[in-house]
Amino acid sequence: MGPVETPPELRHYSERHWFLATQIAETRKYSIPICRDYLDLAAMIERGEMVSVPGVTDTYVLYGVGQRVDDGSFTDDDEPNVTRDYQPLQTLAKSFGGRSYNLDDPADREALKSNMLSSLRPVALKVLEEIAAAYHQQFDRPLPVSSLVRPEEYQHALRRVNRNAVVIEAPPHSTGLAFDIDYRYMSGAEQTFIMNELARLKNQGRIEAIRERNANYHVFAFLKGTRPSDDLIAASLDDADPSKREANHAESKAEPVHPKKALAAKKHKRHK
Repeated sequence: MGPVETPPELRHYSERHWFLATQIAETRKYSIPICRDYLDLAAMIERGEMVSVPGVTDTYVLYGVGQRVDDGSFTDDDEPNVTRDYQPLQTLAKSFGGRSYNLDDPADREALKSNMLSSLRPVALKVLEEIAAAYHQQFDRPLPVSSLVRPEEYQHALRRVNRNAVVIEAPPHSTGLAFDIDYRYMSGAEQTFIMNELARLKNQGRIEAIRERNANYHVFAFLKGTRPSDDLIAASLDDADPSKREANHAESKAEPVHPKKALAAKKHKRHK
């Protein structure tokens, strides 16, 4: 297979934190809650904010989703003095994905966590289904999807083995709006087709997307199908760069830069 040309829409921006800042800006724009742990995720599933994604369909298949889960308890050991609501988790354990789970059984806890990670917000699932349908129609095989929602708790565990698992205040996957497509076993023609589909959706303002080096296409669906403004993205740059945020905190006496001035310095950044 010859080299695959990555379209400009799926390359890194010249401002390397712009991609992540775009997703943070969307989270801020609509005050989208993130799931810190499985208790948060259970509550979101119970409220219908997240929907269960089938493991296998005609057009896509979940490949490796939740493979790093453990069989640990659901208790919040990091905040022993904080009262948490376990009712959504207990309700979910009684009936989820066509079965019940014993929260006192390690194997059942691991299975429940894995099944909970097979969830997305409806708008992200709609985008996934659209891409998968086009791919299946073109190549007559299901689209491999390698990651869906990831609570911060799982994200931190994943970071030990995956450098692309971002650990910031609001990781994209923790919003339930992000998913990854695995291109490891795709032909050049398949990769080109998927990237063109992602570029089309990005140009429509419906998603942010990038081709990652770990053989994934990271896709983030905008909640209302509209990209956040450049001003809001520019104002989110510091939060996309933890080291810069810490430095700015230390230099708090310095004159603040208005977002529009920050934007002007980065305006018309084109992809490399």
